[in-house]
Amino acid sequence: MLDLSFLTGRGKAGAPAAPALAEGELDDAYARYVAAMRARDPNAVPMAEAEFERYSLGSNWLDGLRDVAKKVVQTCRLVVGIHDYAYYLEHMRTRHPEATPFTRDEFYRYCLEARFPSAERGGSRCPC
Repeated sequence: MLDLSFLTGRGKAGAPAAPALAEGELDDAYARYVAAMRARDPNAVPMAEAEFERYSLGSNWLDGLRDVAKKVVQTCRLVVGIHDYAYYLEHMRTRHPEATPFTRDEFYRYCLEARFPSAERGGSRCPC
């Protein structure tokens, strides 16, 4: 595993501590990273600047992981029959801007009625 603990200033014992990254100092941080790596081993190959930016603690590299986690949660909810109201609102905003979306209660009532039709609606589907 790649050790980037020196970027936080809490490196291994005896290792020089790097100052914390501030916004706009990423180029300087990359230059310090390359210099420190070459000082330790002149034959070392540093990671590319884009990779450094992705893995540095000041970047938003966890956004992709958060997006995947949201999709997994949404899929699990749909499997057990809990529909996603936020997704519904986004769909209504983008695809049907002239229509008035359901309130949260109306939306869940509609979903429940679609899954388990009531006697008034004349559905022959039994919920058991």
